[in-house]
Amino acid sequence: MDETKTCVLCNRTINHDEGIGVVDTYRADCPVCGRYILNGLGSIGLRSMSKDDKAMLSAYVRDVNEFGSGECRLLDFDEQQMSDIIEQYKKKSLEDKVDNFIKYLMKKTEYFGQEIEIHFTTDYPITYSKNVTEFENIFSHVKQQEFIECDMTKNEVQYPKLSVKGWEKYEEIKQSGPLSSKCFVAMSCRDDLRDAYDKGIKKAVEEAGYQPIFIEREEHNEKICDLIISKIRECKFLVADVTGQRQNVYYEAGFAHGLDRQVIWTCKKDDIENAHFDTRQYNHILWETPEDLRKKLLNRIKATII
Repeated sequence: MDETKTCVLCNRTINHDEGIGVVDTYRADCPVCGRYILNGLGSIGLRSMSKDDKAMLSAYVRDVNEFGSGECRLLDFDEQQMSDIIEQYKKKSLEDKVDNFIKYLMKKTEYFGQEIEIHFTTDYPITYSKNVTEFENIFSHVKQQEFIECDMTKNEVQYPKLSVKGWEKYEEIKQSGPLSSKCFVAMSCRDDLRDAYDKGIKKAVEEAGYQPIFIEREEHNEKICDLIISKIRECKFLVADVTGQRQNVYYEAGFAHGLDRQVIWTCKKDDIENAHFDTRQYNHILWETPEDLRKKLLNRIKATII
């Protein structure tokens, strides 16, 4: 088949493929991955990736389609951002896979007891699976946990419905970070960093569609530590700017990490040499101006947070 007519991630035939105004740029609608925008140069790079890496990108694109903007602009990501996405999705736990499947079923469910059509051969990215076999095993696990009931089967198509226990599990998921629209910001309250927050971090988080939570700006009557812990629990991810090397920033980031929340590390470029050794292993966004911080952080959120 013509390469422009097959998906660069899963090699399935693309149902819809057309030029969208820019030379060599096309929109693809894949039955497995979902809709994405790419160009010829990007296609060449993706096709050379390993099968497992492409499966993780496929899961990301499907996530964006199901729970995000509805269309993934792969052509906006550079090589490092692609690598970040792949590594993030490789780390998904069994609980993450199960939770995402339940979220998907609930999204499709209009009433209690409704059967949802699931195709093993096209829906496996929903559970961040590398292949159909892994998805079948996860499906069996979800059934054994009694989150779904499934009596009807037709070839490779299943018709599960969420059980009472499955609805209760979804309510648990809703109370945790994965479905939150909030982002906790941990950073120094120094006056010289106010623009970094107001014109950099805050704007980037809001442009990405999330609500930034910065404790210094919150009205409250609680003990500060109790408030911080409760707010981090409510958030989907955390931005930790370590400029100034404040101990509380490291503590808050560590607490978020312990809750399995995604942490995006940032630091002013001229202060990164002072960053704690244990965190230098992470890919910090190095910024020079608030606008530089805004642009880089917005791109990172788009690349790694759904």
